[in-house]
Parts: sequence; C-alpha cells; structure tokens
Amino acid sequence: MMHIPNRSIQAANIFFSSGAILLLIVGLIMEDWVELIPKVRKDKTTHSPWLGCCPPFWPEESLEVVRRIMRMTLNISIYLNLIIGLQFSYMISQNKCVHLLVGFLSFFAGCLLFYAIIVYHHKLNKGQYVYFVNYKTKWIAFTVYLTIALFLTCGIFCFIQSTNRCECMKFCIPHTESKSQEMIPSTIEVVSLPPRCAMPRSIVHVHSVTSKDGSLNRPHTQARRVTWAL
Repeated sequence: MMHIPNRSIQAANIFFSSGAILLLIVGLIMEDWVELIPKVRKDKTTHSPWLGCCPPFWPEESLEVVRRIMRMTLNISIYLNLIIGLQFSYMISQNKCVHLLVGFLSFFAGCLLFYAIIVYHHKLNKGQYVYFVNYKTKWIAFTVYLTIALFLTCGIFCFIQSTNRCECMKFCIPHTESKSQEMIPSTIEVVSLPPRCAMPRSIVHVHSVTSKDGSLNRPHTQARRVTWAL
C-alpha cells in the first residue's frame, strides 16, 4: 500500500488554504455577484453579500447574517493558513492534535461558507417576489463552491495525515535510501583464510662416537644435525 509523505500533504494544504483565501478576497473585491432587476425601475443593479449596504428597495437587515458569516469565514481561513504554514516550517509541533485541529477548522470554514451561500440564495429567492422582479447570478458567485471544495479537501488531507502519520514515517522511505539499504547485505562477502601450512618434517641425524673397543659410546651430550626436508 502506498502512503503520501507528510511534507507533501502539508504542501498541498498550504496550496488549498491559500487558494481559498485568494478566492474569498476576489469575491470581496468583486461587487457584481448577482444582477437585480427592481419592480419600479428597470435599471439593473448589482449586489454582493460582502457589501455593507443594500439597494434602497432591499432592506439591509435581511443580509446582515450572511455578511457576518462571510467575514467570519475569511478570518478563520487566514488563521488556518497561518497554522499550516507554521506547521510546515516546523515552528509548531506536528502531533495528532494539531492535525485534528487544522482539519476541524477546515471543515468548519467550509460548512460556514456553505451555510452563508445557502442563506444568501434563500434571501434572493424570497426577495424576488417582494422587492425585485428577477435576479441573474454572475460567475463570481460560483467561486464560492470552489472555495468550499478547497476547505473540505484540506480538512480531509489533515485527517488522513493524523491517522496515517506513523505509517507514513515507517514506509515512505526515499528511493535512494531504500536502494542503498537493499545493497548492503549483498556487498558482504565471506573471505576464508588460506589453510594453515603444515610444518615441514625434520630429519635429525644423531652422531655417535665409536670407542676403541668397537662399542658405541653415547655421550651425555650428543651432537645433532638437523636437515629440513622441503
């Protein structure tokens, strides 16, 4: 089974959280989320849930909840990106609790943003029959769903990292290191020592002295001559 290294997961989380912040900032700058057509005048008016004021024909208090949730989501995403960056640079610990915290914040931010966009569409449908005739959704409104997907993906990766942290550290070994470890046993060779040379046989010549009466006289000290047979 193949496991993703921790550094790759953290790099992907930084990319996803940074992309979510970028999309939220783009949605904050762009003001034409929807195009409203009022009943009295036929002039088209653009609107965004980030705006601090609503059109004169649409009461402001009806969208205050949506605006607060969107701001809360932006703040959470900034803190989330900061925590992931500190974790990637080893400035905070990389234990299981930190991974679970980052995953919870990612899911919480995604759920908050999803709730905000659902409430905003509900307010649009409700105001269509009271304050304006029709509305048309622009392309910038669909970036919210991409932001939600980025938050959820970041949370899933954090939970995977918290559950498979030990397995990743155990099995995800670099290719060069594993190859060198496999080659170590094969390089060991048993070198046998040459057989111990046997000592050459020696031929000992004992010189005896013959006495005058013909008997062999073996003195106490005998003279010996050693000849090595090679």
